This record gives sequence, structure tokens and C-alpha cells, in this order.
Amino acid sequence: MLDTLRDTGNQIESLLTDAVAKIAPWAAPIPTAYLVGRATVEHLHWPAWVAVVAAIIVESLGLATTATALDLREYNASKRKSDPRAPFTLAAVLVGVYLVVALALTVALDIAPVLATYSPAIFPLLSLVGVSVLALRADHKRRVGAIAQEKAERKTRRTAQQVHKADAQRAHSGNGRGAQGSAQNNAFDTVNRTRQERKAALLCALLEAYEDNPNLGATDAARALGVHRNTIYGYTAELESVGKLQKNGDGWKVTTVNRNRAKQ
Repeated sequence: MLDTLRDTGNQIESLLTDAVAKIAPWAAPIPTAYLVGRATVEHLHWPAWVAVVAAIIVESLGLATTATALDLREYNASKRKSDPRAPFTLAAVLVGVYLVVALALTVALDIAPVLATYSPAIFPLLSLVGVSVLALRADHKRRVGAIAQEKAERKTRRTAQQVHKADAQRAHSGNGRGAQGSAQNNAFDTVNRTRQERKAALLCALLEAYEDNPNLGATDAARALGVHRNTIYGYTAELESVGKLQKNGDGWKVTTVNRNRAKQ
């Protein structure tokens, strides 16, 4: 009986601890938000509703920048060596900017009220932080998506190669399954042909993109084609080796004749 009560008490304690751990991080910004709102009313003489909006914005950016920095740090710690690094340093700088803004609005104005003349300049800085966080998260989403796509393509190639190898072994041993082997061979050919057609389409699209904008960067080109930036580097090297692209200063020059051949 005592053991049952003890187990029940431990379960209740664990549930309460988990609940507090989930709620507390969301409640933690409330005091800081109150201090920011109070400072904007007392020192900047803003209306109360504007102060509430300002407090929500400051603390929301604090949560967003911190969560983004932690996500990028975790990605860098667990990524493969061949995967590109995430810009954790920039995210950490944005967290620092948030801390400076929060301290300036909650402490500095009380210590030196004369700073109220210059403190409105903080809010355009917060706008820049917000835009930067959005850009970081969108870039990280594309980075993770490109890696997932690369893994899926590698798995497809590996599966097709395994099927082809197994078919070759069966054909060599003469086990009488020629029809099945032929079907698997056709599946391998279909997968390979689909990959080649997709690559050809991407190469053609890349040529068109560089014809429209010779100074297009690898990051923008990757975003336009929906591939990883490293893929763009590989494609430009391949196109340059066959003469369809020529380096032109900081940009690229598309060879018209070769481009027409690429479309055929």
C-alpha cells in the first residue's frame, strides 16, 4: 500500500514538474515586458496601448532570436561534415542586440533619464533584428530541406543500385528469373533516366537564370532552382567545363550556341 502511494506521488510530482517546465518559459518574459511597457510610458511618454505593443514586440523578438540561435547551434552540433554550417554567430549577435535593448529600456532609462531623447532609435534596430530573424529561419528551412532532398536522392540511387546488382547476380547464376530481372533493370533505368532528365532541366534553368542576370550569386541561384548552394557550384563547374558558361569578372557569360544545344 505504501509503495503504491509512493509511486502515485512520484507520478503526480513528475506531471507537475513537466507542466511547470512547459509553462514557465512562456511566462518568464512577462516581468520584462512589464518593465519595458512602464519605461516607454514614463520616459518616452507614449500612450499605454503603444507601450503594450512595444513590450510584446521586444519580448517576442527575444523569444524568437533565442530559439533561432539554439536551433542553429543544435544543427551545427549534429550536422555531417559535408553539410554547410548554419550562421549561429549572427543569431547569437541578434540575441545580444535584444539583451542590450531590454536593458536599455528597463535599466538605463531609470539610471539616466536623459537617454530618453535617443532611445526611440532602438525600435528601428528592433525592426532590423526582426527581419534578420525571419531571413535566418527561412534560410535554415531551405538548408534543412536541401539536405533532406539530397538524402532522399541518395537513398533512391542506393536502392536502384542494389536492385541492379541483385539482378546482375541472378542473371549470372542462371536462376531462370530473367523476366523479374528485366523488370528490375527497367526500374533502375527509369530511376536513372528521371534523375538525368531532372538534372538536364535544372542545368537549362541555370543557364537561363545566368543569361537574365550574369551576376546572380550562388545563393540566389540555389533559391530560384530549389536546390542546395553546393549543387549550384557543381553545376557551374560542369557547364564551364563543356563551354556552356564562361567566367566573366564576378559573373558568368552564357555561350548562346551551347545554351541552344542544352535546350535540345
